[in-house]
Amino acid sequence: MRLIKASIFLLLITTLTGLLVYVQDWDDEHVQVSFQDQVAMLEHSDSLLPVAVKDSQAVIRSAPMSALFEDYEARVEQGIVLITKSNRLVGKYEAKRIEVQQLILADLNGDDKPECWVLGFRPSKRAEIFALTMQAGHLNRINFPTLKGSQAFGYIGEDSLYLEKSTIARQFKFANDPYADVESGNRVCYYQFGKDQSFVLKKTLDL
Repeated sequence: MRLIKASIFLLLITTLTGLLVYVQDWDDEHVQVSFQDQVAMLEHSDSLLPVAVKDSQAVIRSAPMSALFEDYEARVEQGIVLITKSNRLVGKYEAKRIEVQQLILADLNGDDKPECWVLGFRPSKRAEIFALTMQAGHLNRINFPTLKGSQAFGYIGEDSLYLEKSTIARQFKFANDPYADVESGNRVCYYQFGKDQSFVLKKTLDL
């Protein structure tokens, strides 16, 4: 009886071993792929990609644009520039037909009240830059100096604002300027903002 059981066990082991060897050889077998097969796969590759399902319940909300300076905050909500101090509203300014792209809060004239520097674009794509100052609970708009003379030669837009020490810098692209050291590039105009709320052009650089 033991001999019969041992023979059956050895037969099962041999059969399983042979089956595993056959499967391994079958996996390693090289399959010929014709050119027509490759073309057919490329034609239907888009249908093989997973289809993204749009969530109809999701609500897309753009993050509000904001800037901070000490306990002051400036932000844009539905085309209105709001300035708060310690979460209390200081003033608001309606930027009519201006798509605000940039906000900067900084006290450049040292009067202990930050100015809100605003860069936006009209529907005509013309850049509009101004500062909002806080006085007696009101916001006053001060227009940024327009580009004049050699500053405006070759102006093609893409304006941006940034601070450098105590100056506000306006950077933009220019091209085909025959009077510049470089014919095309980036031009930066640096302005000082005084306590009398006047602007003084300090320097212009072509990069």
